[in-house]
Amino acid sequence: MGVFTLLWLSTACHELAHGVAARHHGGTVSEIGLRWRLPVAIMYCRVDNYRFLASRRHQLVVGVAGAFANLLFLLPFAAWWAALEPGDPTRRVLSGLLLLGSVQALVNLVPLPPLDGYTMLGHALGVSNLAPESGRYLRLRLRDRRAAAAYPRRARALYTAYGIGSSVLVCLIAAGLTTAAFVLLTP
Repeated sequence: MGVFTLLWLSTACHELAHGVAARHHGGTVSEIGLRWRLPVAIMYCRVDNYRFLASRRHQLVVGVAGAFANLLFLLPFAAWWAALEPGDPTRRVLSGLLLLGSVQALVNLVPLPPLDGYTMLGHALGVSNLAPESGRYLRLRLRDRRAAAAYPRRARALYTAYGIGSSVLVCLIAAGLTTAAFVLLTP
């Protein structure tokens, strides 16, 4: 219970870091709060003018601030873990916290919606709504090649690459989770 409470606190720090970074770079934080998503309450941060910050670098800093805060949150626990004797039972609990907290931070960097990595990829490429637009373009390409050819060359390349790349990524994640479940559930 303590590990999950600390992970929830890490999520609060994650969202607060997005807000602080946005304010630092001229963004307007309209809301920071809690949403009830069964079975837990999760934090969120809404930055209204995130897409209109002065530079892409500022947008990327705001996007990565959450994962950075998650990892920074884990530092004292990593130091505590390192200071304990190898046989100390507290090390197992701290190991769980460090593993789950690291996974929580790094999963947020995966470029799939609605994760921070997806938002950061869109900002790095200078494209908004990358996933829905990729889907729209690829469906159009299957139905009407001539209409799809009217898209600018850069858009055609980005939408095709993201469509294929995100599909491969989802398949790899599904295969990894299936393999992990198989290994854990078979004697």
